Amino acid sequence: MTDTFRTTVHAMAMPFVVELDDADPAEIDGALAQFHAGLVWADEVFSLWKEDSYLSGYLRGDLVLEEAPHELREVLEACEWYREATGGGFDARRKDGVLDPTGLVKGWAVTRASRHLRAARAADWMVGASGDVLVAGNRPRRIGIADPRVTGDPTGTPVVDVVELGGAFTALATSGGAQVVDHIWDPVTGETARHYMQVSVAGRDLTECDAWATAIAGGGPRVVAAALERDLEVLLITGGRFDGTYDAQSSPGWPSVR
Repeated sequence: MTDTFRTTVHAMAMPFVVELDDADPAEIDGALAQFHAGLVWADEVFSLWKEDSYLSGYLRGDLVLEEAPHELREVLEACEWYREATGGGFDARRKDGVLDPTGLVKGWAVTRASRHLRAARAADWMVGASGDVLVAGNRPRRIGIADPRVTGDPTGTPVVDVVELGGAFTALATSGGAQVVDHIWDPVTGETARHYMQVSVAGRDLTECDAWATAIAGGGPRVVAAALERDLEVLLITGGRFDGTYDAQSSPGWPSVR
């Protein structure tokens, strides 16, 4: 029988759920502390809401990139790479000109911090981060995708789909306006993106899935084909009907188990 340890840590103004299967009890606390510290550190570097973050200081002109952790340059360069890869669907520069890498920072931060979970010697583990999920190990995990019409904590509410992560798919990212209204913009028009109610992307790298989910939500149908060419799978909640239901489309390889 699998012995699963489950806890929640808070950072970046959101909860991160961690599950460790058959972990070494003597190593769990240390591994979780390092994982949590990694997320807190990411917030101190990239937060746009903290005046003393490195990103805020850089945007104000109070420091240059060489004075910030090298990861700031790494993420900004990744934003530019994804802008080109998505044909402009992902763009970290907002209409007002402010550089905002939020569209991939969460996935990047989870990927970076999760390396500390290896110290717990768990057979399998999972991190859930407000719509984004990263797993490791051999155990298949079934993950529900929240209904975009539900605001706040979706726990206990009906889901729009259930996917299985593990094996070919170890990462899942979801982007939309359910929890933070009108925070995704269309890079072409500069206005709030209304292409889809919600976009989910499944693949093997959470940073990649996070960036492409944002790109599809912002750039619309033209970006979907490019995502599929990179062996990503997508679920699109395309709009609501008059009766309160919604339309959805998924790619052929989407890992649904419903």
